[in-house]
Amino acid sequence: MVQVATISITLQGSANQYKGIFDCVRTVIREEGTPALFKGIGPRVLWIGIGGSIFFGILERTKQLVAQAHTRTQK
Repeated sequence: MVQVATISITLQGSANQYKGIFDCVRTVIREEGTPALFKGIGPRVLWIGIGGSIFFGILERTKQLVAQAHTRTQK
């Protein structure tokens, strides 16, 4: 998964240097190597992982609380 932001920022920073998105990708790979396309992906993946864990933890706890409230009202 190539970070679109990497290419977007590169294109914005040097508008006349590249002919388009594919030229930008080709040039970045040629000059900096393939890993340059994935700069900064580690913190992003970590952030998404932490956010997802919090979201699903809260979701599951909320489902439990709603189910308990529902069973109390059924009695």
